[in-house]
Amino acid sequence: MKKKYLKEKILLTIFVLMLSLSACQNTTQEVEPITEEQQQPTTTLEPTKEELSRIRREEDVVPLLDKAKQLALGYYYEEAIAILREVPKEFSQDKEVTEAIENYTQAMDSFVPYEQPVRHIFFHSLIVDTSRAFDGDYMSNGYNYWMTTVDEFYAILEELYANQYLLIDIHELCKEVTDENGKVTLVAAQPLVPEGKIPLVLSVDDVSYYDYMEHDGFAKKLLLDENGDVKNLYIDKDGIEHIGDYDVMPILDTFVKEHPDFSLRGAKGIIAATGYEGTLGYRVNQLESDTIETDREAVKSIAARLKETGWLFASHGYGHRHTATISYNSLVSDTRQWKDEIASLVGDTDIYIYPYGEEIAYPSQKLTYLQSEGFRYFCGVWASQAFVVVKDDYVRQTRCNLDGFTMISKPEAVEDLLDVKHIVDASRPALE
Repeated sequence: MKKKYLKEKILLTIFVLMLSLSACQNTTQEVEPITEEQQQPTTTLEPTKEELSRIRREEDVVPLLDKAKQLALGYYYEEAIAILREVPKEFSQDKEVTEAIENYTQAMDSFVPYEQPVRHIFFHSLIVDTSRAFDGDYMSNGYNYWMTTVDEFYAILEELYANQYLLIDIHELCKEVTDENGKVTLVAAQPLVPEGKIPLVLSVDDVSYYDYMEHDGFAKKLLLDENGDVKNLYIDKDGIEHIGDYDVMPILDTFVKEHPDFSLRGAKGIIAATGYEGTLGYRVNQLESDTIETDREAVKSIAARLKETGWLFASHGYGHRHTATISYNSLVSDTRQWKDEIASLVGDTDIYIYPYGEEIAYPSQKLTYLQSEGFRYFCGVWASQAFVVVKDDYVRQTRCNLDGFTMISKPEAVEDLLDVKHIVDASRPALE
């Protein structure tokens, strides 16, 4: 038995040794030798001069072409050409660059003078919710007469755009001439516009979001959103707050972004501000308010952004008083208060928009006073036709109110602007 055990043990040992030898042979098999080519490091082909040029053009020229194109859409032709002059020298004769410069130069040179009086339209703050504005209370009929709804304003913009109207700055109505003695006089100017376009001035009154408008379907105030754009705070009938386009300024801003050729070099409109209940929705008239400084800073920031994006400010009188009938001293007091409380926040202006559209006499002591305060552009109300007069030291322009009263009772007065049948909100009640 012992011999048999030893024999089995020897055989097992031999078997294990054979397996080990086989494993060693498998692990030491010859590896194919690395060729000389394989031993050489991998190399990347150098880009050709043409490829490098294409890359540089993509990085240095295409963004300038895109920027110039965007400027040209708003008629900023000089700026667009200046941008294209900045391309690297090696691309100065690039076909797309030279063609763009030529096109923008021709477009700029093709502007023509508009030889008719320029229309001026105006609005009050827009009605967002007609069910709240036209609810039958004591304010309903006034809203129906003097306000425009958000839907109507959108329709008006679309029709004005389709009819080739073009927003311009009121200062395009004249130019300054300085004589050899340094005296500056105003001379009538015919605004230069692209052929076929009709220049138009736009303004919006008050923009105070008065206390009487609360709960009646209007925006509450203007503010800056997270992108720094001017928007409205609107509180709906359920008390839910919304930030968005709920009045003339933000709606028009968005419209011009989508239709840059509706505005000549970024011109938007004029905000005719009062002061007796603050401005832009902030009660900066409440001098004892705990939030007065915060409110003032808010107005400054919003006004700065509005002016940066093409808006102008005008005095509409601090107390919205009848400029034509109040006493001279009352006008002086009212104007000084507007300067102290409103101009100090929104900036000085040379535009005076008469409350109620009631103009003063030309010339008159009141006119001389307002001119001494820096006002040179004076705007009354006359819906039926455009009216512009330029004198040596002032400009008169009348405005047309696009509201319920005009659109319902005097549609013929604005038929050169639009067809009110496509505009009037179906939710308007009959005028009383």
